[in-house]
Amino acid sequence: MTARIKAAKRVHAHAHVRAKRAPALPQGVKWPAFGSIAHVAILGLGPSLNDYTDLCKSMGGRHAYCDETWGINAAGNVLQCDRVFHMDDVRIQAIRAAARPDSNIAAMLKWLKTAPGPVYTSRAHPDYPGLVPFPLEAVLNMEPCGYFNSTAAYAVAFAVLLGVEKISLFGMDFTYPNAHDAERGRACVEFWLGIARGRGIRIGMSKRTSLMDALYTQQERLYGYDTLTVDIKVPKAKGPIALGFTEVEALPTADEIEARYDHSKHPSPLVAS
Repeated sequence: MTARIKAAKRVHAHAHVRAKRAPALPQGVKWPAFGSIAHVAILGLGPSLNDYTDLCKSMGGRHAYCDETWGINAAGNVLQCDRVFHMDDVRIQAIRAAARPDSNIAAMLKWLKTAPGPVYTSRAHPDYPGLVPFPLEAVLNMEPCGYFNSTAAYAVAFAVLLGVEKISLFGMDFTYPNAHDAERGRACVEFWLGIARGRGIRIGMSKRTSLMDALYTQQERLYGYDTLTVDIKVPKAKGPIALGFTEVEALPTADEIEARYDHSKHPSPLVAS
């Protein structure tokens, strides 16, 4: 059996699981055919979201950059999005909004009541017609790992379920000045990006985000190569990656080395010292 036939069989089985397990969508909204979306951009509201808008402006529009744009939470009310993910139960969010009627949560709930959808969430609600139950069963049949600690992670898993070719992420920075707790969901998103990459899906993101340490240089992302500069040569056509190594001329001092192991400060430059 050729590799192409094997791949076709996997695609057919994958699509069958999704079609069998996925819940119904709002009237007039259809599930995309498996593999019909080549490139999806998933948007949060972090600083690197500006790179997405700059790209779309330079290319003449969002569809010149990607096939679909998905928004996390209120991002769907800030920019045009084909799909929105808001996994928090609106029943819980309503309690928060009632206690703080002038909050951003209250404003988001007001918008969600009129959002056409699909807005994927944990549980639908009759007062929010655009809400759709997230196809958790289909995702777990695809990849049986119940690890989701943020809405963004669900969105990445959904992209894997649909068989996209590329996922680009903007505004999912997880590390901000004076907000160390914002990193909480980063590991889960990176885990699902690893699942995506293992299935052959390409990953793109802003070079200003802390996600996958993208804000660091390639050399800084290769731990241990302190005395060598690593040159990664990626061929234009399919073929093996080749490496070149160059001796670093000036090694760091003892104090400079120890400073790298100083955990008294946050390691990300995005966080104010």
